[in-house]
Amino acid sequence: MIIMRWILDACTLIYLIKAKLFTQFIDLVDFPVVIDSSVYQEVVIEGKIHNYPDAIEAEALLNKFRIPIISIDVSKDLFRFVDPGETSCYLLAKEFGICLTSDDRAYQKLQNENLNVMRIDTFYFEKFNQNQIKKHEFLTILNKLESINATKPKSILFFMKKLQEREDDEN
Repeated sequence: MIIMRWILDACTLIYLIKAKLFTQFIDLVDFPVVIDSSVYQEVVIEGKIHNYPDAIEAEALLNKFRIPIISIDVSKDLFRFVDPGETSCYLLAKEFGICLTSDDRAYQKLQNENLNVMRIDTFYFEKFNQNQIKKHEFLTILNKLESINATKPKSILFFMKKLQEREDDEN
């Protein structure tokens, strides 16, 4: 039996930490969360070298929630994505899983490969649609994501339109 999993690239992990959404994210996921060793290297190891406060928080949260760190050789496919974290997301999603990335280039490449890929703002919109979070929570999350450039005004406009359509359908 193959188990679905959420695969975080470095960008998404950093955004969840910066926006103080990681714990809530873990509470909402319906599949295990994993990261690759290159994501850990980029976010935690290199982050600590550069004294990024998010690096220490990321390490603590990854430990607290026992997030598996999978070692995978990205060297053969690195040319496709440039970034090791996005490359590992690609390789792990090929095995089985949903890659969470906010990088437009990586998102498009993963979609072109017919792999399961999602942006973090879409993840929360899906949780709203599944009645796992309320509208005001979703809007608060969007604001937090926008404040750290993890979502774009165009995406927020899209979600606001969807919310309005849903309300119109309910009336």
